Amino acid sequence: MTWRFGTIVVAIGLMLVTSCGKPSYEPRPINPDIDVCIVCNMSVANESYATEVVLTDGKIMTFDDIGCMMDYIQTYHNADNPIAKSYVYAASNWVELEQAWFAYHQDFWTPMANGVLAFPSKEEAEHYVAQEGKGNVLSFPDLKQHKWDGHQ
Repeated sequence: MTWRFGTIVVAIGLMLVTSCGKPSYEPRPINPDIDVCIVCNMSVANESYATEVVLTDGKIMTFDDIGCMMDYIQTYHNADNPIAKSYVYAASNWVELEQAWFAYHQDFWTPMANGVLAFPSKEEAEHYVAQEGKGNVLSFPDLKQHKWDGHQ
């Protein structure tokens, strides 16, 4: 009976150890003193516009503007180390890219002049557009089709 109990304890321990070793794919806080956009090499000085991509190996790629992140996603990502999750900073919180909503107008200020702002909900994006009296609300599928005119 003792060896069976020991075997069960070892098996449970192995399951716990192997399940704890996987990356969490969570975003990390921006540090404006050291974080640099990997596409445009500009400092990520304003967290309000920051975005992050977490690769399957846990490496985090940081961007200063949604346009830079979309450029990376569509052009530069590595098929050998695919993207696990993508985040935008919206309303003082990280929001998964696919769940966020966006407001676009060419006159909306963003670090790379892309004019796309992130929001955690459709209602907040609609409110911003109404408040500004200009712009369009975009979902993630709309964002993938968006023509990026900023730094490109």
